[in-house]
Amino acid sequence: MPLFLWGFVLAGGEEAVHLIDARFWLVFLVVHILFYGGSTALNSYYDKDEGPVGGLWNPPKVTRQLWYFAVGLQVLGLVIMFFVSLPLFLLSLVMGAVSTAYSHPVTRLKARPWASLLMVSIFQGMGGTTAGWLFVYDDWSSLLALKPLAGLLSAALVITGFYPLTQVYQRAEDRRQGVISFAVYAGERTFALAIACLLAGAVVMGALCWRYLGHLEAVVVGLSLVGQAGLVGLWWREYDDDQVQRNYRWMMRLGYLMTAGFLGFIIWQLLQGL
Repeated sequence: MPLFLWGFVLAGGEEAVHLIDARFWLVFLVVHILFYGGSTALNSYYDKDEGPVGGLWNPPKVTRQLWYFAVGLQVLGLVIMFFVSLPLFLLSLVMGAVSTAYSHPVTRLKARPWASLLMVSIFQGMGGTTAGWLFVYDDWSSLLALKPLAGLLSAALVITGFYPLTQVYQRAEDRRQGVISFAVYAGERTFALAIACLLAGAVVMGALCWRYLGHLEAVVVGLSLVGQAGLVGLWWREYDDDQVQRNYRWMMRLGYLMTAGFLGFIIWQLLQGL
């Protein structure tokens, strides 16, 4: 959700709040409920996790009905998006195919550390932001400018830093399934990567805000991401691979904090346009 809104606010600027209409809410719900929700459900079906996953400490056993549900959500989303916007439909088609390849047993990109990291950075980080931008401009060529490219880069950096942390508490489960996730591959170096990417994201996103949104916004965003990197460092200092529940709680709290903070920032930007 924050990624989509980041692209939307960057594209709409001060007029973004006035672009929130019935079409906006339709695309918003399709992207976040049908596409991301369906993709997450499909990933859960193929993973068949028995250990903790995002938001669930004790996930229920998956059934074949989950597969029908997950695929049905995404197909419905594609049908709706086809009639709303051709660029958004094509983007959704590509992102859906890649997200399926992430977890499908035949391709299983999740089990390839660098491939999975790049896939999530590009297609989730940049893809979500691209969707928000295309909602406003509905033209692929509009992305070929400094502002959108810097916005995509900042999103990719933040997601590249955040994503591997979501695998840290799943390392035992991934090893059990024979999955070499990035966190399994990198070990505690995952924290170093996260901190580096979050700090780089702070620089890029702060500079982007300074140029296009305002100096106060730049300071707030930059310091917030630096603070997030500091919290990751605290987690790293007390990290214990055997403390799965504590690591799970660390990750959930960081995720909720980042999401709430960024949503608060986006709402602040939208209210300034009223």
